[in-house]
Amino acid sequence: MKINIAIDGPSGAGKSAIAKALAARLGYEYIDTGSLYRSIAYIADRAHTTEDIEALIQVLEEHEIDYRAGSAYVDGRAVGDEIRTERISSLTSTLSKEPEVRAYLLALQRRLANRGGTVMEGRDIGTVVLPDAELKFFLTATEEERARRRYLQRKESGESVSMEKIRADLHNRDLQDSARAVAPLVQAEDAILVDSTSLSPEEVVERMATYAEDADVL
Repeated sequence: MKINIAIDGPSGAGKSAIAKALAARLGYEYIDTGSLYRSIAYIADRAHTTEDIEALIQVLEEHEIDYRAGSAYVDGRAVGDEIRTERISSLTSTLSKEPEVRAYLLALQRRLANRGGTVMEGRDIGTVVLPDAELKFFLTATEEERARRRYLQRKESGESVSMEKIRADLHNRDLQDSARAVAPLVQAEDAILVDSTSLSPEEVVERMATYAEDADVL
């Protein structure tokens, strides 16, 4: 029986890469919630409703957002590259703080999960989006290790950044995520804690897959 698997955790914990690899390992569908937020920002930008949230919600009702085969779709068209621009990233950060936008996305995420056999990652999947998910993980690592990984990622991409700044940014993001009034970052009571500080990505996926196999959900 295919179920829904929720993976939550702080910034820099590697949730996206792990969720994608776990989904591939289990033959499940990976749902990139970040792409869903970006799709909303993309629609808002094209409709010129980035500052009028009430109008944006009305516009969203006129469009269809979907996620399948590793890509976000707006009205049946893949928008993978178009939602990765700096402008859309900035709009996404702003719009994701709006309660009305979060409520719209909550309903969308749950509709996608109704298909079953999904791995969804974020910061409030197991606590808010899918509180009844059959298997939940809280993926974390020390702040120092998360900063080191993020530093190496950016260095490999050619960015000039300091370890100190990355660590400070992660620390501030952790504080914001944990203290926000709406859907703060917390470990669900029934979530399995996975500390990846001393584990490779492959070891993390193997550990999670073992839990799934033990739960007889394949």
